[in-house]
Amino acid sequence: MNIGFVAIGWESCLATAVSYRDQVLALPEIAVLARTLDDIRSAKASGRIAVAFDIEGANALNGDIAMIGEYHELGVHQMLQAYNLNTAAVGGCHDDDYGLTGLGRDVVWEMNRVGMVVDLSHMGKCSSLEAIEVSGQPAIFSHSNARALCDHQRNIDDDQIRACAASGGFIGLNGTGIFLDDNDIRDEVMADHICHNTDLVGPEHVALGLDWNPPSATAPDLSELVASRPDFWPPGQRYDTPRIRFASPTQIPGACRILSARGWSDMDLEGFLGGNAMRVAARVWK
Repeated sequence: MNIGFVAIGWESCLATAVSYRDQVLALPEIAVLARTLDDIRSAKASGRIAVAFDIEGANALNGDIAMIGEYHELGVHQMLQAYNLNTAAVGGCHDDDYGLTGLGRDVVWEMNRVGMVVDLSHMGKCSSLEAIEVSGQPAIFSHSNARALCDHQRNIDDDQIRACAASGGFIGLNGTGIFLDDNDIRDEVMADHICHNTDLVGPEHVALGLDWNPPSATAPDLSELVASRPDFWPPGQRYDTPRIRFASPTQIPGACRILSARGWSDMDLEGFLGGNAMRVAARVWK
């Protein structure tokens, strides 16, 4: 569960982490705050939801790496250092990608130390490859598609896919229409992106990362939101597409049937549906 990205400010991000943690702890019959893999297994066995948090952007640290430990205590197990634009730590995918700064390297090392997964989505290519080199633990692209199939700056190229897999990480399928194709969210298109990655690095390095934006009466349409912040979502990258579409979790069975028809084994599908993410968590989480 995402607790914030760079546009909301570090104070709001911290307050949201506290609020979400308290809400999860107040509903033990429904949800479990996942601090360990055993928490996840226990939640599944009892029919409850295991909840862990992520942050999008190192701005949430306010320049202080000690904040990483604070967030970790609140249930944050995964963090991105950029959200499209550069931060004091790394370069973003829609910006002048300058790699990792000294702060960025310190952040990666501290994330390794406390047991937080290094997430490379939204980062520039140079920054993502450098973060993989610096990290002593697997790094992931939690929600990034193949740029070879959809030439968008938010997607990643084959070098990034191979480097991520070599670290022991995985690439999560993003269900956002403009990152899949021309706002096309059909099951077949999702399967194409998944299979492109597995052709390069094998099924043990793919996962789900739909980034689903469910319809809401209170939340603005994404098209309205991106229009209000052209710095984060710049022109020329299809963000002006009317009514950007999102693949729904209800499409997962259909995509899996296509993968099965393309030769995937049950073990491959189990990895894609959570096993590969659990493997990374087993190596990183503390």
